[in-house]
Amino acid sequence: MKCKQYIFQLTSGQLADAPLGVKLEARLHRLQCRHCRAFTHNDQALQHVMNTYREHTQRADESKQDQVD
Repeated sequence: MKCKQYIFQLTSGQLADAPLGVKLEARLHRLQCRHCRAFTHNDQALQHVMNTYREHTQRADESKQDQVD
């Protein structure tokens, strides 16, 4: 697997639904490639920040609705 393939599959969500062979190939590539390891780490951190922000905005919206009611 090449870096371009790995990154595309990771960011498009195809890696999560991929067959076992593809997942193993991706894992081996990530173990060998420091660039893809770093990209994966940064992607996970970004997902965490986005999820936290989404939860924060939903709670703010809910509290605004409670104040209106």
